[in-house]
Amino acid sequence: MPPMPPPPVSASAGVRFARDRLAGRGVPFLWSEAARRMAERLPLLRLRPELALDLGCGWGDGLALLRAQYPQARLLGVEPSPRLAEQARRRHGGGWLRRLRGGGPTEVQQGDLQAPPVAQGSAQLLWSNLALGWAADPAALFAAWNRALRPDGVLMFTTFGPDTLRELRDAEVAALGAGAPPWPDMHDLGDLLVEQGFASPVMDMEVLRLRWADADAALRELAQLGRAPHAAARPGLRTPRHWRRLLELLRARAAASGHGQVELSFELVYGHAFKPATSRAEAGVASIGLEQIGGRGRSRSPG
Repeated sequence: MPPMPPPPVSASAGVRFARDRLAGRGVPFLWSEAARRMAERLPLLRLRPELALDLGCGWGDGLALLRAQYPQARLLGVEPSPRLAEQARRRHGGGWLRRLRGGGPTEVQQGDLQAPPVAQGSAQLLWSNLALGWAADPAALFAAWNRALRPDGVLMFTTFGPDTLRELRDAEVAALGAGAPPWPDMHDLGDLLVEQGFASPVMDMEVLRLRWADADAALRELAQLGRAPHAAARPGLRTPRHWRRLLELLRARAAASGHGQVELSFELVYGHAFKPATSRAEAGVASIGLEQIGGRGRSRSPG
């Protein structure tokens, strides 16, 4: 498997701080849209989970989508940022009236993505929307998520792929001499899932192209979305001169586009995989009965 790009910085405090800054910026359109598109796939799983986790729940909109699909389930949102966790709790937590009518509870806790506050092997569904990119070690994160799931439980997630913001990376290289490293390829993520004990991973993607009236509006919305502090990022703060140069390059691209708008690409990657009922063998290969993988989409071999 090709080497993964350098990971984000490992300090969880840095992730909390970076995500805290998002709490005052409103719910980004792209974050909500990714969640909505992932939720459209939930009926295909034919699950009736007693416990479903939303890891990296952000502003909490994913909890509402999960509740619409699983009215009886206990839902637990986990968010590294205390400020975002509080927002999600206010907007989507509780639901005492629903519980009086026989529905399941919705809870939100501040916590580490790699240490869900549940007993190991207790969740039937683990949902995560655009949180994988905040992990210092994706392999360790997938391993932790595998431990949190019951046998035959399902992991379902979205993340960004390597073509995301390629136009902005090109402009950053021209303006600053270096751009942010790309996100991992979906095939590498599928291999990583198998290595960490998951079975039958299914990966696919689509490219969304969003337009803004001007470069300033585009960069403001990207700031709303945020990204983890990254070990391979350019050290120090951008100077006003670098920032002006980046804006100039984006404006030049918009002028040359024919429509006069800033257009940026986002490769949205969808993944889901199952925790096999059998234990892992050596070298990350699980022995799985045919009855476990029948009807579950394209399966991938670890070999």
